[in-house]
Amino acid sequence: MTLREGDMAPTLRQQQILAALEMRGQAAIVELADLFDVSDETIRRDVKALSAEGIVEKFHGGVRLPLPRTEPSFDRRLREAPVAKTAIAARAAKFIREGATVLLDNSTTACFLARELVNRESMTIVTISLEIAQILSSNSRHRIILPGGELRCHDRTLTGRGVIEFMTQFTPSYFVTSMVAGSDRGCQDFDLFEAEFKRAMIPLADQTMVLMDSSKFGKSGLIHVCDWSSVDVLVTDGAPGNVLSQIDHGHLLLVEPLSEKGAA
Repeated sequence: MTLREGDMAPTLRQQQILAALEMRGQAAIVELADLFDVSDETIRRDVKALSAEGIVEKFHGGVRLPLPRTEPSFDRRLREAPVAKTAIAARAAKFIREGATVLLDNSTTACFLARELVNRESMTIVTISLEIAQILSSNSRHRIILPGGELRCHDRTLTGRGVIEFMTQFTPSYFVTSMVAGSDRGCQDFDLFEAEFKRAMIPLADQTMVLMDSSKFGKSGLIHVCDWSSVDVLVTDGAPGNVLSQIDHGHLLLVEPLSEKGAA
């Protein structure tokens, strides 16, 4: 645990509470009271102080260490859940019509879709991802369009205000994207540029297609990207009912349930 300037140092019992949470991840207030032989109210005061410093998160009847608010590295995500991502990408590819103009974001699931599209008939592919452009370049029939911008090396993404401005001149048949989290409130992401990019692209496409495996539902991101009403096609291996009920305006493409889940 790292204290910032101005933070108050935890008391001995608060340090013990943090040590218990390091072992357990989360605990009920009554459990901690029994563990340290103090009253529930004493534990609640300690938890309130720790929560005020952002060191823990309270929930009804308990406390936990803060949930991760960062996304795993791009290369790690490329290796995660290949079975699920391949199945979702294959189902999405079948939906995309011949000769379409397709705008692909820089997600790892979109990389899997690019692999499905490599041997398809000639298409126009617009993307901000050098990874996707490289995958598709093995098919000389495809027309591949990239914006100018600053290369973000860790995920081979072209970024910057000029990138979004350049991309807004296109009217693709499909905008294909993935998000880090989905709930009944809509889709969320971690990165400010990517969230802004996705929000700008959604109104331009004839159809917005979201590729999201079942592990994403119920997770938290930092930035709200869109409501489910903005999604025309959801491709997934499973989604909760409160999300499915909001996709009845569009297409829901379900793949066979898979045992392997992971992040996009």
